[in-house]
Amino acid sequence: MKIKFKKSQILLIGSLLVFVGVLIIFYGHFKTLKEEVYEDIRLSLINTNSDTADKNTDSDDTSSLGRGEINYVSDATNVSNISRDSLINATYDSYKYNYIGTLEIPKIRLKRGFLSKDDKYNNISRNITVSYDANYPDVNNGNFILVAHSGDAYISFFAYLYKLKIGDKAYVTYNGSKYTYSLVKIEEQPKTGVVAIHRPSYDTKSLTLITCTKDNDSAQTIYIFNIV
Repeated sequence: MKIKFKKSQILLIGSLLVFVGVLIIFYGHFKTLKEEVYEDIRLSLINTNSDTADKNTDSDDTSSLGRGEINYVSDATNVSNISRDSLINATYDSYKYNYIGTLEIPKIRLKRGFLSKDDKYNNISRNITVSYDANYPDVNNGNFILVAHSGDAYISFFAYLYKLKIGDKAYVTYNGSKYTYSLVKIEEQPKTGVVAIHRPSYDTKSLTLITCTKDNDSAQTIYIFNIV
């Protein structure tokens, strides 16, 4: 039996399909906006608690916007060993992150919280990730190692690191203090399952950022900053 639809019924069905399609498209957008609002609130709370200790603060010009897959480990003396599997094997049941500090790079307008190394949300699929082998910023001559995605996704926090030049500044707020770092080395390495972090100096505090290389899926880039 053939079912005949009136023109008005066809128009109604078509309108409903268009409406459902629009809802599906905008759902992801509104979800992202909600997460960004929550993120701003969390960062505001962190900044409120740390404003009393604003050490080593410089001002920088601001240009464009910033937000990084990564494989790690090392093969050199005085190089940090980083386990990838230990970073990505985690489960999530909420969006409530207990950030202990923030990373800020004004030139690329990047500002994002980070978690303690043993937090289950310290994971590259959710946050800028602190390596389990990293030293926190208050450790003498330590190396604070952070990893994040690059690309176009919301979690691609290191997407614009490629815009940085030697001498650009990064700031880390942690444990009531604000640390200022200056970029001293940029090194590209092939993705072989390891990352060798060769610091220019081992008698100073360092900040190391690792992400995939822009427009090169077979490479990863290491950005090393020294304390100012």
